Amino acid sequence: MRMRKKAHLDRRLARQSALLVERPEDCRGRWRELLPGCGEVRLELGCGKGRFTVETARREPQVLFVAVERVADAMIVAMERAGAAGAENIRFIDADARALGEWFAPGEVSRIYLNFSDPWPSSRQAKRRLTHPDFLRRYADALAPGGEIHFKTDNQDLFTWSLFQFPKAGYAVEQVTRDLHGGGVNGVMTDYEEKFYREGKPICRCVAVKGETLSARLTLARPRPEHEGQVWAYRRRFLDAGEPCVGAAGLETAEDYEAWRVAAAGEAEAEAVKGITFIALDEAGEMVGAVRVRQSPEGEWETSGGQVAFSVRPDLRRRGYATELLGLALAYCREELGLERARLCCRDDDAAAIRTIRHYKAALEDRAADSQGRLTRRYLVTL
Repeated sequence: MRMRKKAHLDRRLARQSALLVERPEDCRGRWRELLPGCGEVRLELGCGKGRFTVETARREPQVLFVAVERVADAMIVAMERAGAAGAENIRFIDADARALGEWFAPGEVSRIYLNFSDPWPSSRQAKRRLTHPDFLRRYADALAPGGEIHFKTDNQDLFTWSLFQFPKAGYAVEQVTRDLHGGGVNGVMTDYEEKFYREGKPICRCVAVKGETLSARLTLARPRPEHEGQVWAYRRRFLDAGEPCVGAAGLETAEDYEAWRVAAAGEAEAEAVKGITFIALDEAGEMVGAVRVRQSPEGEWETSGGQVAFSVRPDLRRRGYATELLGLALAYCREELGLERARLCCRDDDAAAIRTIRHYKAALEDRAADSQGRLTRRYLVTL
């Protein structure tokens, strides 16, 4: 691992050498041994000059904080801050975050902080953003079940883009705000953050929680003529199982594909509550599930079955597809429809659907009988 430093930094770095982990790969699976009584390990990617790192570590002395910073001129300031504060629960790494899997064993990290990462605004540089799915999958390998990513940025475009990436990689997004300090200082600030706050610039923040599905295996597509064979095969699976195709716009009773496709696209004039049906395709282009998103104003769907309905092919269940599929649908509601909340409904005895819905921190509102007298649960999820 190469240290990027100027000659005049040698002496300063040497004074703080106890805080620098030269070979982080040697600590893989053993990070807690660096701090007696360590309760958990947290990781900060791009610690800058270390104000957030040092203050957060001071408040939580039983947590080992591992700070990664590629710019030596910034890292030495952070290290000196940590040294001056006598913070024994901080270690520093000078390397590229892409090597994360070499440093941490699966599940070894409980939380990752991404504070004011480079937005890389050009679409050609999107893969360099630290919230790109390629990075999110790396983080997932190191994160424990239920582990969190705490993301803060002043860049509105990066924040909006990132909110869509988290669900695609299997994370549930919560605590979303576009003005973190609107009511006064909220939490520990970085140096940049304090500067922006004084300038009146709003700070965006969210927490992404590691879910059961972390491979971004699915993509949503509008049904097209060339999907006819797959859609009919999907329909046959449900008919053979004696189940309705939830979220597929009445596919089980459809007789003509083109007529169903037009209705699924929300183009049918007679439909009272407008919606659109997507088919979920895996990496091989095979249809795994279906999801219908109602696009009408809240007043219409409040009493008409919820915002989102979904299903997964019977023979492909218990593989995490439902969690990923619902995450994609909720991201669509938030980013494309501009919704701040969505209602989700399921049968009171559908344990699998209940688990999937609750994964996204949905709050149970009530239980009510549907039009056929079956008891239904109604949840509300904040987007």
